[in-house]
Amino acid sequence: MATVVELLLHLPLLVISIGCGNCLHQGTQVQQEKFGFVLQIYDPMFVAAGSLFSARYVLTVAHCFRKNTKPEQLTVRAGHDRISRDSKAGRSVAGLMRHPKFSPLTLRNDIAVLRVKVAIGYSRRISYIPLCSTPLRRDRAAQSPVIVGWSLMNTSQPLKSISVKVDVPKNCRQWFPQVPAGVSCALTANNEGLCYGDSGDPLISGGEVCGLAIAFRRCGDKRYPALFTEVHYHRPFIAQAVLTLDREMLKKPKARG
Repeated sequence: MATVVELLLHLPLLVISIGCGNCLHQGTQVQQEKFGFVLQIYDPMFVAAGSLFSARYVLTVAHCFRKNTKPEQLTVRAGHDRISRDSKAGRSVAGLMRHPKFSPLTLRNDIAVLRVKVAIGYSRRISYIPLCSTPLRRDRAAQSPVIVGWSLMNTSQPLKSISVKVDVPKNCRQWFPQVPAGVSCALTANNEGLCYGDSGDPLISGGEVCGLAIAFRRCGDKRYPALFTEVHYHRPFIAQAVLTLDREMLKKPKARG
């Protein structure tokens, strides 16, 4: 697995969770069935969370995968409340597309789409979530979004959530002066927040996946906001990724029975 990276950027010091460490500092236990679209991605150990937005497609972050990561190295695990210790857990991935202009130095375009080999059917424990239909609201009347994820520090812990407040760009730039377009800040209460390993945790607003966790400054410290890739901003890329991956699958020879 990749290691935790401390980036000295044009931005203030950031710590980005790249698929290892412990997730969601504190948080409240939730019923897995209510968040059946949140799944786990393995390579071969757990590397990130993903959001199932159709029977075959998963939305996640780009920084958890190398340029030469092959889809067949990856599996996804849906409908489970806890992380598996079995490195072979999950369903096969048939396609992977990172944003072609993703920059690990600036956090720009930190988004990726996976296509699973066999469709993941809807069930009591598995569901799909719509992609964000409008930009994230930042006014006081906006519904409070939540982040959902697991803990790798203690794999016996179930799925958890924390409430967040999406901050206005002006305030975000006070912490991160050169935050790129398509990235938002979110604040938490108490001592809750992101921690190592929270890559790809979905930010859910109005029943839609509207953000993907990509970075934080200090683990579980409410004084510092976390950074999220905005899903609505990247809807053109997501649509293109689905089209491209579907075409690639049609070109592959079918396996003989």
